[in-house]
Amino acid sequence: MWRALPRQQLVAVVVVFVVQAAIGFLPLFGGPGYEQSLASGLVVPSAAAVATALELSALSLSPLACLVRGLGSGALLACVAFATALLHALHAGICDFWGGTLFFALTAGAGALMGGAWGVFVAEFGRPCTRRRLACVLLALSGPLGGIAISIARFYGSPMIFAFDPFFGFFSGTLYDTIVDARGRLLTYRAGSLSTLVGAALVASALTRRDDGRLALRLLSVDRPAAGRLMLGLLALATSAMLTGSGPALAHWQTAHSIARALMGHAAGPHCEVLYPDSLQRFQADLLVRDCEEQLAADERALGARLDGRLTEYVFSDADEKRRLMGAAQTSIAKPWRREVYVQLSSYPHPILGHEIAHVLAGTFGRGPFRIAGSAGGLWPNPGLIEGVAVATSPDDDELTDAQWARAMLDLGTLPPLRQLFSFAFLGENAAKSYTIAGAFVAWVGSRWGKVAVRSWYGGESLEQLTGASWEALDKQFRESLQALAMPAEASTYARAKFERPSVWARTCPHVVDALDREGDTCREDHRFERATSHYEGALERDPHDWHALLERARIAVRYGDNARGRDELKQILGDEHAPRTWRDRAQEALADDDLDHGRVATAAESYLALAAKSLDEDAARTLEVKAQGLESELARRAIIDLLVGVGEPGRPIDPWLGPLSLGTWAELTHRPVAAYLIGKNLAQRGHYPRAAEWLDRSLGGGLPAASITRELLRQRAICACALDDHPAIERVKQLVEALGSPFEDAPGGGRKQWLLRLLARCAMTPAL
Repeated sequence: MWRALPRQQLVAVVVVFVVQAAIGFLPLFGGPGYEQSLASGLVVPSAAAVATALELSALSLSPLACLVRGLGSGALLACVAFATALLHALHAGICDFWGGTLFFALTAGAGALMGGAWGVFVAEFGRPCTRRRLACVLLALSGPLGGIAISIARFYGSPMIFAFDPFFGFFSGTLYDTIVDARGRLLTYRAGSLSTLVGAALVASALTRRDDGRLALRLLSVDRPAAGRLMLGLLALATSAMLTGSGPALAHWQTAHSIARALMGHAAGPHCEVLYPDSLQRFQADLLVRDCEEQLAADERALGARLDGRLTEYVFSDADEKRRLMGAAQTSIAKPWRREVYVQLSSYPHPILGHEIAHVLAGTFGRGPFRIAGSAGGLWPNPGLIEGVAVATSPDDDELTDAQWARAMLDLGTLPPLRQLFSFAFLGENAAKSYTIAGAFVAWVGSRWGKVAVRSWYGGESLEQLTGASWEALDKQFRESLQALAMPAEASTYARAKFERPSVWARTCPHVVDALDREGDTCREDHRFERATSHYEGALERDPHDWHALLERARIAVRYGDNARGRDELKQILGDEHAPRTWRDRAQEALADDDLDHGRVATAAESYLALAAKSLDEDAARTLEVKAQGLESELARRAIIDLLVGVGEPGRPIDPWLGPLSLGTWAELTHRPVAAYLIGKNLAQRGHYPRAAEWLDRSLGGGLPAASITRELLRQRAICACALDDHPAIERVKQLVEALGSPFEDAPGGGRKQWLLRLLARCAMTPAL
């Protein structure tokens, strides 16, 4: 069979096999899946187009025979690429054979057929050329490369970051969204490809080749079947064009106009324009604008820069809408050259918005067409510097500062050489780790050499020249500065759990495992517990150390299945020395929840308080402190179970209505400050700021059982004051935070206090809209 292949096709087979075999040794490329399909889509269609064009341009076959040869070439090369993936899967393992096969068929497989058909078209143009072979190669490559150019142009000229393409198939657009969910849209997109191929075949059947080699229509008045095929072919091509033009409706491509039309809501302030789902009320839209204006002003002060022009914020209702309209689901995105940010709807103040605005603001001193940090005029990005500036400008609301987390990694011996981090090696680390260290270092550079040095470094100047020190010297000085920081006792333990999770490149079947976990979570929330357990077990078959699946499967068993088996599974997680500390703590908390539900109140409270005392996660510790209040009375126990544990009556899942009912009863009958705090916090999280402020003030003077609860109370009261533009309350909360004896004096790290003071400062300085 191989000897019967034309030389051009045989060369293409060898090229595809060698390239795909080499790519298959890279992590995530070793078997059928998204990455392998994308790599195949970038190689196989081009090879099919070139081989077909070179072969057919030297032959004189009928148009339909040429198309059949082209499609055969594409099919053959697609089979070679897929077979190579299967060979690699023998050592790398297969995550999802049928899912990976379908994805390959819809992307690189269909793209290979399109490549072969494009080669047939190119052969007709290349046949009469003097330099036939060169013309065929260049024209054949122009199709796939032109598709890539169109995708880049759409990325640059619109909010979208994903791409559908007739040759490579599909590109999701972001590294950090591990769930690649595009099969439904791929089916409709490939319906257009099928229409193109069917239309081309029908039109080709109505053509003939003259003696001089040129194409001509058959004599349609005589050959009526040919006339019918021609009409059907044109109809099929028109269908393909119609599907292409319906891209926004089918989510194959989007523009700024189509996204704005889908969201429908629009509000504007002095510097920000916000596009949002029109389901929001006017007061919610006004708060979105206020948040944008405040965070922009705070970032400008932090960076010492001013944004020229207006900032546009796209706010999507959820991850699915965001994925469909612009491509990134859970990942927030900024495009500095467009002065646009893209985020999901969240409570005020938005936790990610300041970070994304910092990217846009950094574009005022960035380089190249994308206005970012990097070499070659910004065309070769420096991801460490890009993200480091954003993190340093708008730090997270976290227990420890970025510098303290970096110190914890230094103590663990996991702090990488800094010069390595400010390169593409940044992407090879755990994302949280890379972002945190880069932000800590950029903030340190700014504190030592000023904002001008940071802006100049971002703009392309050498850091060594700006500081007068080599990278080795800077690395040493930075580490010495970290050694001077005061650190909580448990910092290293929690840093190991937080930052030592492998990057997506080093995980086992991340796309499939995360998709199964998501399906399991969805089924659990819908009370379909058997199906949820099945999804978690499917994830564990591929990754036995998927701690999320292990914990959730055990929780379901404890609450709605075999209680004894579920407790045993939780104890196994708790006793597993290889399990990250955070997951062992969650297993212990789940056991305590079960104790509380079954009336073992003292045992539960003891576990809660022991966990809270050693936990460095402020949110987790605070929740544990609140749960420990279940020891107080039966009213408190019922409210805690209904609100925070989520266990219903025997045989029934929890009804979300019960939590507020039990909490209100507890607060009304006992007037306990912790109950008032919980009511105020829940009202604030739902945007009822005036009523939330009343309950939080009521709780503030009553004496709360733990400093962590008081810290959160002050945080929520500050948010209410900012949302209501209540400047006296802003000043009052600021004094409480900075006063001697403040609950923040006992905080394990300084991150939360710094974040809260930044929030209060920006609210006090930003004028009312």
